[in-house]
Amino acid sequence: MKKLLSITFILVLSLSFSYTNAQVQQGIDGVEIYSKPKNPAEYQNVTLYLESFLEDLDSSSIIWMINGKTEAHGVGMKELQVIAPKTGKTLVAVAIIKTSAGKEIKKSFVIKSGSVDIVFESKGYVPPFYKGKNFFSYQNWIRLVAIPHLSVDGVTEVSPKNLIYVWKRGGKYIEGGKGYGKQSVDIKADDVPKTLEVSVEVYTRDQSQFASATLNINPTEPTVLIYEMSPLYGVLFNKALIDKITLDSSEISMLAAPFGFNYNSKTNQLKYNWSINNVEQTNLVNNQSIVLKTTGEVDGSSDVNIDIRSNTEMLQGAYSSVRVNFKKATTNNDSVIF
Repeated sequence: MKKLLSITFILVLSLSFSYTNAQVQQGIDGVEIYSKPKNPAEYQNVTLYLESFLEDLDSSSIIWMINGKTEAHGVGMKELQVIAPKTGKTLVAVAIIKTSAGKEIKKSFVIKSGSVDIVFESKGYVPPFYKGKNFFSYQNWIRLVAIPHLSVDGVTEVSPKNLIYVWKRGGKYIEGGKGYGKQSVDIKADDVPKTLEVSVEVYTRDQSQFASATLNINPTEPTVLIYEMSPLYGVLFNKALIDKITLDSSEISMLAAPFGFNYNSKTNQLKYNWSINNVEQTNLVNNQSIVLKTTGEVDGSSDVNIDIRSNTEMLQGAYSSVRVNFKKATTNNDSVIF
C-alpha cells in the first residue's frame, strides 16, 4: 500500500511540472523568462520578458534568438516583441545573457498559438418568430459555448469534441463544467444584479496545445412590448404599439409580449397588471391579452398601461404603455371595457 501511494504522488508532481513549464521558464540561476499574453492567438503581438533577483540584467549583454536566428541584441535588453506563430506552429525564443561579471546564462521559451471564443445564448423568453439575439436579463439561465481554435499540425484544427475544458465563474469552478468534450455549460445569473464573469481553459489531452478566454456579461432588465392582435392575421409582431395609436374602428385587441423573462407559455408564471387611465383592472392579472372598445359620443383618448411581474424571480419586471386615441362610438355601448 505504501509503494502504491508513493508512485501516485510522483505522477501527480510530473504532470503538474509539465503544465507549469509550458508557461514560465525559471532555473536555479534565478533568471525567469515569460510572455504576455501567456496564451496568444495566432499572429498576435507578444512581449517576452526577462527578470532576475540574483543577476543585474540592466548591465548584462543580452542576445535574443528566434528559431535559431539572431533577432536583437544589446545591453539591458530585457524585453522583446515578437509575433505569435500560426495556430499549430511553434516559435522558440532563446535569450543568451552575459553578465558584467562574465557569467553566461541561456534561457529558452516556446510560444504556441491558439485561441478560444466564448459565445452565449440566453434562455429568457422571446415571442415566436423573433429574429434578433435574445438578450441576457436578470436571473436568466444562459448557455455558454466555447469555440476553440487549436491545431497540432498547423493545418487542421483539433475537433472540439476531443479537447478538455475547464469552465470558471468569477474565478471559481462551475459545477459540472470540467471534463473531456465539455464544450458548453449552463448557468444562472446571480440574484444580485452584477456583471457575470466567465472563463474557459481548453487544452489537448497531452497538454501540448492550450488556449483560454474570459467574457464579461452585463445583465439587463427584461422588457414588455404591446402588439395589436388582428382577427385576420393574428398578432402583428412586425410593429409594436409605442407612444400612441389612433383607432380606425371601435375595437382593438392587444397582447403584452414579454422579452427576457424566465417564462413558459404553458405554465404561465407572470402577473399582468393592466390599468387604464391609472385605474387598475385587478380581474385581468392572468390575462396576457385584452380587448379595448370605445364608447361615448365624443372623441377622446385613454392611457393603457401594462406592468408585468414574475411570480418566481424578484428582479424580473417590466412596464409599457400606449395612448389610444379613438373617435366617438357608432353603436351604443356601455363604459370602456377590457
